[in-house]
Amino acid sequence: MLEDYPDVLNTKEVMEILDITKNLMYELIHTDQIHAFRLGSKNWRISKEKLIEYLRKQ
Repeated sequence: MLEDYPDVLNTKEVMEILDITKNLMYELIHTDQIHAFRLGSKNWRISKEKLIEYLRKQ
């Protein structure tokens, strides 16, 4: 699953995978439905492992 993607994804990649909007992406992050961490002050990153966990729960 998701073999073509790196181990750590940016929000744009996750939005592409999930086919969701930017607003929904940040809602999922801020409600901790998808575990993410900041890289710098504005850049969010999501581990592929955490994204797979999220997908399995859905």
